[in-house]
Amino acid sequence: MDAQILANCTSSTLADAQTYAEPLTAAMERFGIDTPTRQAAFLATVAIESAKLSQVEESLYYKDATRLASIYPRAFKNAAEAQAYTRNPMALGRLLYAGYWGRGLIQLTWEKNYRAAGDALGFDYINQPSLVTEPQHAALTAGWFWGTNNCNGPADSADMRGVTLRVNGKALMHLAERTMQYEKNMAVLS
Repeated sequence: MDAQILANCTSSTLADAQTYAEPLTAAMERFGIDTPTRQAAFLATVAIESAKLSQVEESLYYKDATRLASIYPRAFKNAAEAQAYTRNPMALGRLLYAGYWGRGLIQLTWEKNYRAAGDALGFDYINQPSLVTEPQHAALTAGWFWGTNNCNGPADSADMRGVTLRVNGKALMHLAERTMQYEKNMAVLS
């Protein structure tokens, strides 16, 4: 897939598309994302999960302790408890995710997923979790996640709700935007 088509299918800048065109093409080939419907669904998902190829790491930078406590009530009872974690994304990432926060073009999260991806792909993501932010690994882990979670199944049926369930669970985050990007992608790839 060339960079211009990728930019169109992710609504990204051409520069970001140039960075990811080769790694994403390789990941799609490796994980059987090989039809227009599969590619349209995969790239729509990647576009949403990576903010149009511009972010490969979950932002854990918060300035407001009250907001931080409201977003993560499992970790903080109140703003006073959250205060030490404002403007401190590394500490927050260790607290919330034991260092394995969302990274990659489809955000890989939790140690068990880093371990499974590393074992399957032959890389040490446990000791080097930041590898997942590099273009090759960001694309490769996205393809692995897609394949492991059988996202081609709902993609084959043009079922973006089904794809989103497998990626985000019941939250169905940004389903409308994913669906719009999918429809745009089908026009580009057909």
